[in-house]
Amino acid sequence: SVWAQLLDRPQQRLELVLLPVDNFCEIYSSSSSSPNCGTVATGGNGAGSQGAASYGSSPGQQPQHQHHHHHGQQQQQHHSHPPRKSSSGWRSPLDKSTTRPLQVIYTETSSSWVNVHDVLQFVELSEQEVTFLWASEESGFRHLYLVTSSLSPNGCSSSSSNNSTNHHSTNSHPTVHPKQQREGTHGTEVSSGGAGATDHSLPSMACIGSTLVARIVQKVTLTGGDWEVLGRNVWYDRARQLVYFMGLRETPLEKHLYVVSLAQPNQLRLLTMPGYSFTVEFNDDCTLFLQTYCNISTLPSWELVRIAHDSNTANGNGCSHGPTPPPTPIDALRLSSVGYLTEGGPSENTQYNPSIHSPQISSGDVLYAMVFKPHNFMLGVKYPTVLNVYGGPEVQTVSNTFKGMRQLRMHMLASQGYCVICVDSRGSRHRGVEFESYIRCRMGTVELSDQVEVLRILADQLGYIDMDRVAIHGWSYGGYLSLMGLVQYPEIFKVSIAGAPVTSWEYYDTGYTERYMDLPDSNRSGYAAGSVLNYIQKFPDEDNRLLIIHGLIDENVHFHHTSQLVSRLVRANKPYQLQVYPNERHSLRNLEASKHYETKLLSFLQNHL
Repeated sequence: SVWAQLLDRPQQRLELVLLPVDNFCEIYSSSSSSPNCGTVATGGNGAGSQGAASYGSSPGQQPQHQHHHHHGQQQQQHHSHPPRKSSSGWRSPLDKSTTRPLQVIYTETSSSWVNVHDVLQFVELSEQEVTFLWASEESGFRHLYLVTSSLSPNGCSSSSSNNSTNHHSTNSHPTVHPKQQREGTHGTEVSSGGAGATDHSLPSMACIGSTLVARIVQKVTLTGGDWEVLGRNVWYDRARQLVYFMGLRETPLEKHLYVVSLAQPNQLRLLTMPGYSFTVEFNDDCTLFLQTYCNISTLPSWELVRIAHDSNTANGNGCSHGPTPPPTPIDALRLSSVGYLTEGGPSENTQYNPSIHSPQISSGDVLYAMVFKPHNFMLGVKYPTVLNVYGGPEVQTVSNTFKGMRQLRMHMLASQGYCVICVDSRGSRHRGVEFESYIRCRMGTVELSDQVEVLRILADQLGYIDMDRVAIHGWSYGGYLSLMGLVQYPEIFKVSIAGAPVTSWEYYDTGYTERYMDLPDSNRSGYAAGSVLNYIQKFPDEDNRLLIIHGLIDENVHFHHTSQLVSRLVRANKPYQLQVYPNERHSLRNLEASKHYETKLLSFLQNHL
């Protein structure tokens, strides 16, 4: 089967759906001798693989993830009709009277929004049940679950009229209902050409409706706590029933590798060293993985690690008397280094490495900030400061990782005598649902209060931030907040440099915007409060406080955002500077344009901050 994740428009409800392959039609050429409908190539069954399988296949086969789904429709015609062939070259499976409808195997809802992830691993699939690894934020943090969901062969269970009550089910909200159902039957009449004829071989509407309700047989919590499992791949060792995954249990600033056994839920083992942040990739049978690790002061290392399983390994309970209990699967796991592809070390000029701070703000939340000290630092001197801001969802800017070129601008500004600060305010990722959804329906109105509060705390603690000379600079969502900073906190931010800024959420991508702001008709006040265009009169009247930068062919935040802002600034006789890059998209890709932008940024700061 093929699987798909389907979201409703508000993105508060997700359905995990199995699509049997016999709903699909194989594309074939005119030279093909025997085109077949409903067949796909079979993939491998190793860890992380997404092969193909039909219901009734042996345990361990994997449903296939397809990026392009074409929903096969139940054809309401007699099964004796010959297959039709369209002019586009595909065959309709009208001859398959037993074509099975799609089946919802899991439903997730959220009062804020559902974060789509890639954590899905099928453990076992039969005609009656499917068992799979899944990640959910239902506890407030993303964690792993082992879910078994009941299936209906051929779209019907033995009691299709009441099958949603035969199993323990969560979020069981039917989305279709049988229409014109005859008294005493469970189906609808389908005309086959003859008066009153009924095709009983097709699944009834009641049966089809029953497959659109997730029927959970069992759900086991594998991980838990106030920390997050990363929403990327998990690796499943089928032979030993071990699940390897990345998470943030030690700190939100470091990504680590963990393992948990299906036989011992919530008993985790950390496999990587605290103090570093890791990324890993496994081979198919989970016997080798490549780990990349670093921190803010250490260059990345690439190491190949072997996994072995020793049945003689002690279980680590500290007992030295009496018989030793057999080791658990995770205790018996041993790691050994195969070798390094590249072995990193301390970065050069370690005195210029940024520092990480964790101030507690008035709400009680601990926020994380990164500070780049000016290279010409001297005690007793206060330095002009740049708040490098993003502030939007799905992004974390502060972590214990060596970012290299991604922080080149911050290092450049620090080398020119500026203090540079980055803050992950409420609404950023990896801190749980409540923390992230703080911005729901009010983007642009709450993020900067956190940023400014942290800025003030750091100024008091560090003693070298000149609060009379603070600039705010960001790109995309950060450009949006750079504009908002100048109208909301003109006494804090002397200048603003806004790159590729959103200026009104009604102009931006609907999928992104409606996820966080709801539909415009449902949140008129939020859209109005979050529009920069409604604050034109609050922009300063002084010259040289606002620089707007935008690529003319920006495919993400369209230039229309900036043109609307500039039109209104002109109408209100407000001063501004505008730098346009005619041949650049959302990210500056041309080397000359990038050099010009960095020079323009530095020149503006040196002249006006």
